[in-house]
Amino acid sequence: MKFAVFIDRDGTINQEMGYVDSLDRFSILPRVTDAVRKLNENNIPAIVVTNQSGVGRGYFSLEFVGELHKKMNLEFEKTDCRLDGIYICPHTPYDKCVCRKPKPGLLLKAAQEHGISLHNSYVIGDKIIDIQLAHSVGAKGILVLTGYGSEQIRKISDDSVDKPDYVASNLYNAVEWILEKLAVSSKQLAGNVATQSSAYSSLLTANSKKSRILIIKPSSLGDIVHSLPVLWALRKLHPDAHIGWVVKEVWKDMLIENPLLDEIILLKNGLKGFLLAVNEIRKNRYDTIIDLQGLFRSGMLSYLSGGKKRVGFENAREFAYLFYNKKISLQDSHIHAVDRYLKTVDSTNTSSDNQPHPHPTPPLEGEGINVAPSPSGRGPGEGGVFIPLCERNVYDSSPHFPIYINMEDSEWARDFLIKNELKDVSPLIAINPSARWLKKRWPVSLYAELINRLIQELKAGIIILGSREDIPLAEEIRNHVRIGRPVIAAGNTTLKTLTALLDRIDLLITNDSGPMHIAAALGRQVIALFGATDPKLTGPYGDNHTVIKKEIACSPCFRKPCRHGRPLCMEAITVDDVMSEVNIKLKGK
Repeated sequence: MKFAVFIDRDGTINQEMGYVDSLDRFSILPRVTDAVRKLNENNIPAIVVTNQSGVGRGYFSLEFVGELHKKMNLEFEKTDCRLDGIYICPHTPYDKCVCRKPKPGLLLKAAQEHGISLHNSYVIGDKIIDIQLAHSVGAKGILVLTGYGSEQIRKISDDSVDKPDYVASNLYNAVEWILEKLAVSSKQLAGNVATQSSAYSSLLTANSKKSRILIIKPSSLGDIVHSLPVLWALRKLHPDAHIGWVVKEVWKDMLIENPLLDEIILLKNGLKGFLLAVNEIRKNRYDTIIDLQGLFRSGMLSYLSGGKKRVGFENAREFAYLFYNKKISLQDSHIHAVDRYLKTVDSTNTSSDNQPHPHPTPPLEGEGINVAPSPSGRGPGEGGVFIPLCERNVYDSSPHFPIYINMEDSEWARDFLIKNELKDVSPLIAINPSARWLKKRWPVSLYAELINRLIQELKAGIIILGSREDIPLAEEIRNHVRIGRPVIAAGNTTLKTLTALLDRIDLLITNDSGPMHIAAALGRQVIALFGATDPKLTGPYGDNHTVIKKEIACSPCFRKPCRHGRPLCMEAITVDDVMSEVNIKLKGK
């Protein structure tokens, strides 16, 4: 279990000077090299992550940043310490990149290249965005009072979502707290350089005793997206737990780089695939199983897992409820899937076995922000001052969808827009005309007419989404478009690049489908067209969307073949209906 300490640069390593645009403006702060050396001695990677928007703004070049970092590395080498990596974001806030802090692109890249478990790691910086960066991947965030830290701390209140896990006077004190938190004394640190280090040994020993939680949610795409808030809540409630997820291979890319997960178990087709998954689960000795699928196969999987606690819904289908020993009852079965799945989280808390809690805020470590001596007992003159804050809230005010986009996929989306002359087009609207059920699809002729009006009236850039199987559908729609030429992305995207592309659009117009749920989870504006299914149960979640649904006597029917021979519920939605909502959504665009 490899963890790292990620360190902000300006204001944390070197004096805050605004834009550092010349070498003589770079000056390392006191005891920084001592802090890095302590990490080196314990074989804990010390990695710099820094926003350098001065590159994107044209104040200095990427080559200059490289020269500055050469100088920084030389100064570290002179004092017998080293950095294990430096990752920079050269973009401005307007570039829609995924690497500018507090977005976690830099951490994801570093984790991939160094084999790091992010949720076991630490982020140290002088700004609240460094704390937000840490918490976005389940890591612990430490605010230092150097740089902008003394100003930033004034913005923190008891109501703040992203409170630091700790506040230290400087980088050295922050590293000291990390090591002391791992129960490693200064003497032990000095004597373990030749071994893996007592810091790592301490963590590994602790991990062997921590809870192990498995989520069973193999499919489908929309259901997996709806289950992501459960993962987020579990990681906040059990920050040190080993968390795994059972998923079908076709949907694994939705989870594969998720830093909140420790393990992904693939559920392949057939009896052999089922037994392989059972063997993998039992080998990893999970103690708590949460079955969000609620079908016979997933229920049986939970029963054969060997887990002491098997959680599921008492109204699960196909008799799956027979396999659970912790059954969740729902007083209102007509609630959205996201809210339903989140009902399982409390059952993983040992205190909830006797008395469920209504998503409480944990007790405070102290009243507000109190100055306290370091854990070693040294006062401000010797070891600096540590300032404990309130614990992080276990539950946010609303469900959070931890979807992560890496830098490579984000660049693919950017290059796709540039290649198709859409990068600077506004509004940028994606159209998703496909759906697993034919009866959930809005007619081709209506989509084509809608695109004509979007281009003519709004000068919109249009992207038609879909899988390889949807290419004929996309081409049929484009052939009916009289004005302009929409770009077809159908067949050109993977699940990961589709997510990256959706992250760059202004609006998605879609049938009830997986991409609808991804876009909503990313916070993109969504107009969803519904007929046979019920948006109250499986519609796009959140406030940033609009559902258009006509009141037809037979809708929702949840039937795959339509008894009328054609989907009257979808045909009843007009182009005017959709354009009216588009104009509301894009008002001011």
